[in-house]
Amino acid sequence: MLNDWRVYMDGTGEEQKHVAWHEVLKGIAELNGKTHTLVHAAYGDHVDLVVAGGNQGKVLVQWKEHEPSERHYVLASDKQSAVMATLVIKGEEIAFPASWCVPVEKVIPICGDLLRTCEKGEPVELSWQEVEQ
Repeated sequence: MLNDWRVYMDGTGEEQKHVAWHEVLKGIAELNGKTHTLVHAAYGDHVDLVVAGGNQGKVLVQWKEHEPSERHYVLASDKQSAVMATLVIKGEEIAFPASWCVPVEKVIPICGDLLRTCEKGEPVELSWQEVEQ
């Protein structure tokens, strides 16, 4: 179990070190699009997990791997379209492809696995899309 995450949550407004994976997951579950809109967790210099939003029960999930090369992924529904949706992040409405705005209840188990293992795996109902840098 990975219990040495460095985490910033806008709900607390400060960075914490040596945070257990389940505490990070609790912060993700508390995203509400108002007072809690951003969780950024890093494990060493290896990976970053960013979960943002929470309004209407939708969040944006990003996973970045830094070794052996830089790779950036977004968790998405299989529905690809040109439709955009907005998420409130740190008080600002930001537009993203609607397929990137996924239900927080589907994200919780996926993020739990990520935080415990540092591996993104292959989720069942959602998929990881690589974002070109």
